[in-house]
Amino acid sequence: MKALAYLVAGLTLALPMTAQSPAQLKQELRTKETAAKTDTEALAAVAKWAEEQGLAAEAKRIYQAILKIKPDHEAANRALGNELVEGKWLPKKDAEAARKKAMEAEFKAKGLVDVGGVWVEKDHVVDAKKGVFHHEGQKVTKEEKVALSSGMVRHPETGQVIEAQFLEKAQNKQFPIGTEGRWVDEKEADRYHSDAKRPWMIRTAYCTIISTLPLSILGTVKNEVDRGYETVRPLLANMEPSPSFRPVILVSATKEEHQEYGNAMGDETSSYGAFYATAEAQVKVAMQGEVRPAVAIWLPDWGPYYARHAAGLAYAGSLAVEMGVELPKWFQHGIGSLASRFSIKRDAGHFGGQHVAKGGVKNLKSFFTSFTINGEMESKDIDYMIYQAGLVLHFAKEGGDAKALDALVDITNAVAAGKSKGVDKSIEKFAALVAGKEDEVKAHLQKLVAEMNR
Repeated sequence: MKALAYLVAGLTLALPMTAQSPAQLKQELRTKETAAKTDTEALAAVAKWAEEQGLAAEAKRIYQAILKIKPDHEAANRALGNELVEGKWLPKKDAEAARKKAMEAEFKAKGLVDVGGVWVEKDHVVDAKKGVFHHEGQKVTKEEKVALSSGMVRHPETGQVIEAQFLEKAQNKQFPIGTEGRWVDEKEADRYHSDAKRPWMIRTAYCTIISTLPLSILGTVKNEVDRGYETVRPLLANMEPSPSFRPVILVSATKEEHQEYGNAMGDETSSYGAFYATAEAQVKVAMQGEVRPAVAIWLPDWGPYYARHAAGLAYAGSLAVEMGVELPKWFQHGIGSLASRFSIKRDAGHFGGQHVAKGGVKNLKSFFTSFTINGEMESKDIDYMIYQAGLVLHFAKEGGDAKALDALVDITNAVAAGKSKGVDKSIEKFAALVAGKEDEVKAHLQKLVAEMNR
């Protein structure tokens, strides 16, 4: 019988207590509050109990009462959303204003200037007003400047901006995937980014690569892209696109993928392994915006050439888009050709020998107006067009002909001025001048071929 009594008592204790009505809760709250009197810790306990019972308004009232007795009571201040600023508790809005005021005073004391909500050095104000911001020796967009100034950092492998708390993971070759904040190893990251809907985004010294290729291969692609960029930059007086127009290159992992890119964003020139997307085609890049990309396919033998060619196209194209000018196809691919076939002296001579075998320099007077690349052409004919477009620019830059070099400089100046008519006229003048120097261009070609055999 005694055991049964214990069992009944246990069951009774396990049963839920009957819920109190709102009126009963408030009555109990008044009793507790009266008992606490002016004891702030006891009142804080009452306020917490009120919160647990769903009496939010009553809890807030008690916390406010506590602060009238003891303004620096930590629990009450935190419960009301107040923040501690320089030893003083302030409402959240006032705290934000105080921090902003203190930050402004600090930045002004350092000689910084507010440009659109971003504090920059006086020497960089002009650039900042143009949307070009500086951070640790790099030119970045406003979005990147804000993120990096707030303490975010770049992933050492991809160059993408990440939270500083994840830097150690990044240094250990881990990568964030998806939107849920997962960090995975390279192998799993490669699998994730093998889908064209969520490719890798790799920042090089000058460009951004978007690709489904494995990261190990993208390291090589990155080097080739930067080599191509560095080859052609002097051609246009080392002008740099602003961060918002940073060149973007889509690198196809397969022929099928490249064809899809060609169908979606290319014109007739997409029949070649590297092309510049149409004006309507844009890709979205984090902290940069929408950009018109160049596209290249990575193949075992030709991948490096296409990557460098695309770098040349992206460089010239980005400058042209930013300046609001148009460049003819032969000039675009001439710059691409310089990057792909003239960045290495041996390549210039090797492809030069093939050019000679295909008939060498000819018909320069009609070459500039008849330049074309399309899917109906044989690959050898496309290669001829590509090499000769690069050759005439290489002749002007390296051939020792002062008039040709001056004409090339005029193109650069016209692009920098951002005047389409000026660009058209300067390029027409250049083409007419070089067309009249066909023998000199032939001699330059022979010199390139001869230098390869030395």
